[in-house]
Amino acid sequence: MACGANRTATPRQYNQATLDSASNSCRQAPSLCRPSVGEKLQVVPPPPAQPPPPISAAVSMAIAGGALIQPSRHLDDELRRHIEKSLSECADEARSQAMLQHFKTRGPTQQECEEEIGKDSQGRTITRAMQLGLEQHKIAMDCTARILDKLSPGGFSIQPRYRYDPQTRTTEYLPDEVVKKLLKQGRGTELRGTLEPDIVIHEADARRVQAVYDYKFPCVSTDKRSRWREYPDGHPYEGRHQGSMYKQALGVDPAMVQPRIGVFR
Repeated sequence: MACGANRTATPRQYNQATLDSASNSCRQAPSLCRPSVGEKLQVVPPPPAQPPPPISAAVSMAIAGGALIQPSRHLDDELRRHIEKSLSECADEARSQAMLQHFKTRGPTQQECEEEIGKDSQGRTITRAMQLGLEQHKIAMDCTARILDKLSPGGFSIQPRYRYDPQTRTTEYLPDEVVKKLLKQGRGTELRGTLEPDIVIHEADARRVQAVYDYKFPCVSTDKRSRWREYPDGHPYEGRHQGSMYKQALGVDPAMVQPRIGVFR
């Protein structure tokens, strides 16, 4: 524009809705308003306190002591036969797969079973027998979960945890989320002395136990029945074995499942 030319002043436009002024702030946040003379200060009540996040049903049940073992109905005989036949087949399948992978058409010798193949995180010896047992156990448990999902959907648990109190002779079921939380927090020592059977058949509630099974995978002498594992010195159940503790804590006669032999008590 040339110097000296006439200019028309254009009024500046303001958008009242977006104007950042004291009055606008007052409308949006009354607690920031400055009262006029003689006007009472507006008191804005604090926001209501938020309730604490709800505790899961399983955790609250365990905390309240509602996880104690309860009486259950007798397991149907026909269903028991189907379950035990299937568990026997899973044990055979696990043995066959592991042997085929490591030894082809033969089984390991006693010397091979005793061979040291490494150390665990605490420096303890790991033998080939231990490694084979873990591999077979995993195969069998995967097989078990698939079959029981069809035979007894919702009516079984894989490796559930129970805490038994010999003084009061009461048993408490520990939900998976409680166990995982303790392990995540580095409080695994609190699980010492808990019982962890491989398979529990129940009435759609792990507190209502109907049958208990443990897989056993001997490295050699597979035609000889295994025995329940004895608890070592210093263990809360020293001097006793797994089978007696399962029966005492869970109220049923536990059974073992072994390749080539099947289910036995």
